[in-house]
Amino acid sequence: MKKVLGAAAAILFGSCGAPTPAEELCLGALESTLNVCPGASTVPGIDVSYYQGTVGWASVKASGQKFAIARVSDGLNYPDSKFATNWPAIKAQGLVRGTYQFFRPAQDPLAQANFLLSKVAAAGGFAPDDLPAVLDVESADGQTPAVIQAKMRIWLNRIEEVTGKKPIIYTAAFMASNIGTSFSAYTLWVANYGATCPLMPTGWAQWKMWQHSSTGSVAGIAGNVDLNTFNGTLAQLIAYVNPVAPPDAGVKPDAGVKPDAGTIKPDAGTVDAGVKPDAGAAPDAGAAPDAGEPPDAGEADAGAGTADGGEGEVLGSGRTPFIKACTGQGT
Repeated sequence: MKKVLGAAAAILFGSCGAPTPAEELCLGALESTLNVCPGASTVPGIDVSYYQGTVGWASVKASGQKFAIARVSDGLNYPDSKFATNWPAIKAQGLVRGTYQFFRPAQDPLAQANFLLSKVAAAGGFAPDDLPAVLDVESADGQTPAVIQAKMRIWLNRIEEVTGKKPIIYTAAFMASNIGTSFSAYTLWVANYGATCPLMPTGWAQWKMWQHSSTGSVAGIAGNVDLNTFNGTLAQLIAYVNPVAPPDAGVKPDAGVKPDAGTIKPDAGTVDAGVKPDAGAAPDAGAAPDAGEPPDAGEADAGAGTADGGEGEVLGSGRTPFIKACTGQGT
């Protein structure tokens, strides 16, 4: 955080000498806006792909990790060769489990979403206490911001329709100009390495998970692994992945039968028509029909074309207008 802000200060004020008191206040406001620190309680976790080879999940659990997120694929062309093994193994160790897909904006977003769903189904399916699926957005793939955002919405809507859970978006500040500010309704998993408090992409005021290192060391894994923090307690993590369902609001109290007024009508030999069938309970529309498993694309794992991003010290270009306005340089 200090490095980023120091660089910003040098750019903004270097040609004019020391900052004025007003500029110092502005820089302080900028710091509190750009970086959001974790709360008092956090929970450690990791994310993995075939890069980690064969993972000893019992050792990972014993090391104190509480959640693990496994990559399902890099777009459509590179299914992760370790996903089918990692997915059930994470659950077997009692870790909170999740999956992510490296998103390719140049490819069909619906096909990518269906690819994730088919791979998870083939590996045993989602459980109610799994994390929502994650859209990993760290490459523009040569597409415009408008195209990226439109395709993100298609993927997000499809996954939510089938799983019943609102997906998580993984990204970093350097992608801010491509993602824009209209996805704040989605939980943020922010990537920012080497920071005390993560640098936020434009559009979010808070994060729930933070990938803070790509060079972690965890028992059961040979070599480096991504380290993550959940912003809250273990009880809050469990509540997030498996919230208590509210009472069914789809069934209204029976208003069709009025209280007995105390008089009995003579029996006319016909069924009492004064009580209409209960129309208060509409069919539950809350669960989207299971779209089933789309055909497996069947591509053999050719390796991931792009290493995990998470660039930590890149200032998102989406912050430039704010910085200029803050320092009186216009927009």
